[in-house]
Amino acid sequence: MLLKLILSALLIVLSFVGSYTMFEIFGRQERRKNMETLKKIHRINGRVFFLLFLIGAVACIYILSQTKAELTARTTLHAFSAVAIFLLFSLKIVFIKFYRQFYSYAKLLGILVVLLTFNLLAFSTGYSLVTGMGDRNETKQTQQLQLVAKSKEGSVERGKKLFTELCSSCHYTDKKDFKRAAPGLKGIFAEKNLPVSKKPVNTENIILQIKKPYKYMPSFNDLTDEQLADLIAYMKTL
Repeated sequence: MLLKLILSALLIVLSFVGSYTMFEIFGRQERRKNMETLKKIHRINGRVFFLLFLIGAVACIYILSQTKAELTARTTLHAFSAVAIFLLFSLKIVFIKFYRQFYSYAKLLGILVVLLTFNLLAFSTGYSLVTGMGDRNETKQTQQLQLVAKSKEGSVERGKKLFTELCSSCHYTDKKDFKRAAPGLKGIFAEKNLPVSKKPVNTENIILQIKKPYKYMPSFNDLTDEQLADLIAYMKTL
């Protein structure tokens, strides 16, 4: 949530700077003495904005692909705004660089990009900040994981079969090294911290790693509570 707030704040500041420099360059009848400086700031500001926007968009796409969840109406609007911003900004660059006869439209495109950026942030970070949705979701998820961990004992035999099907291609069960794509899990419940995320080793954190992995592990968010309990029961025997 903190990273999201920082990125959103930077995009808002860059939007203000881009708007101000554009209005100063094109909105005044008298020519400013520092016109070249304003143009330089506007160009650099636009490049930084575009780079940060792409980083945020790629991160969001990755998170959505890992969760495998169906898009809500707010998320759909969020995605639509992001795609519109990308297309309008790209079109603005094309008009400025290659099709100068459409240069006058670049100003309008710039204004639309700023407005859509504020709309995007209002329906994502702003909404989460006002409603506290991020914290509530995290708390709710933790409670659900605790219920899964406490409600079922699980079958070691079924867990071993499931582990062989889903996990054995990346994780060793008889060693702790990283010679495969992921760490070995021998004695995982005897360790103090998980090998990659460094979170404390407990049932809740292992289930969280399975459902919403830290770093490069694929998500297994579609596993049932019973299957998760079976996996945990087997992993406790390693």
